[in-house]
Amino acid sequence: MGLDYDQLFPGRFLKAGEFGGKDVTLTVSAIELEELPQDKGGDRTRGIISFERTKKKLVLNRTNGECLKAMFGRDTGAWIGKRVTLYPMPYDGDFAIRVKGSPDLKEPLEFEMKLPRKRPVKKLLVPTGKANGTAAAPAPAAQPEAEDAPPEDHWNAVDGEQP
Repeated sequence: MGLDYDQLFPGRFLKAGEFGGKDVTLTVSAIELEELPQDKGGDRTRGIISFERTKKKLVLNRTNGECLKAMFGRDTGAWIGKRVTLYPMPYDGDFAIRVKGSPDLKEPLEFEMKLPRKRPVKKLLVPTGKANGTAAAPAPAAQPEAEDAPPEDHWNAVDGEQP
């Protein structure tokens, strides 16, 4: 199998095609606001999430933001140090990154997601990883020894594979 198209254009933000079709669990290290250029021109302020053990960041969309808020609360400072499991999902003829849940959840969490100009929908977030007795996503890898540490841009710290 060849490379995913997203791998042909690496950048500083996570892309669904880099996931290799797998769930990825990462630990939030920072949340900030940044002005980003839009496809149709102009700039838009977006939430940017940084993770431990990677230079790759996630541009936060409303769907993923609502999921993180449901799991960890309105105060984004409380998200720091929390683990989030992301997965690639087919969306509008391509793939998008979505939140599956977290190893930090003790039980499944169902909530009603209300997005602007859309009908409310029920969303289920699940405990992920073996730490909770589930195998929904691989458990986070142990912190590697210095000589075994992956390069800083190796963001898939969960299963040790480069997507």
